[in-house]
Amino acid sequence: MALSKIQSESINLADTFAFTGTVSGAGGGKLLQVVGNTKSTVFSTNAGSFVDSGFDVVITPSSTSSKIYVHYDIPVYQANGDADFYLAIYRNDTTNLHNSSLNHFLRLDAGDQYYSTSLSAYDSPNSTSAVTYTIYVKSGHITQTPAGNATATVIAMEIDGSW
Repeated sequence: MALSKIQSESINLADTFAFTGTVSGAGGGKLLQVVGNTKSTVFSTNAGSFVDSGFDVVITPSSTSSKIYVHYDIPVYQANGDADFYLAIYRNDTTNLHNSSLNHFLRLDAGDQYYSTSLSAYDSPNSTSAVTYTIYVKSGHITQTPAGNATATVIAMEIDGSW
């Protein structure tokens, strides 16, 4: 007996479909949760090594295979420019998610400057405990984050890593 392949002109996506066996090509990476935070309290530093800015977000992964995408938008003021300025995202105050060649770096010209910058990281914390992501700052001159009356924001997204 010959097999026939039936093709549909359209599929009603509101219908419920029951599958048996394995479905491949369906993708993965579902967004499981989103957590955000804002900061308007100014943090200042002229530290020559990375220091905790106090600006963090906490997310609790639902699985050890989950991936976390963290994105910061930060308005910055730097007095007496002409200095190097670095940002890094740390996990649980111990792990710099940007190795030394990937720390966010800005070279500023002389004079006071206001600007906005962003920084992101993609992480595999391998944990179902609360994970804290914090911005660390180092600068040769006085730097304030966020700048003036501005507000800094951070978003952490848990992505299903089972794919």
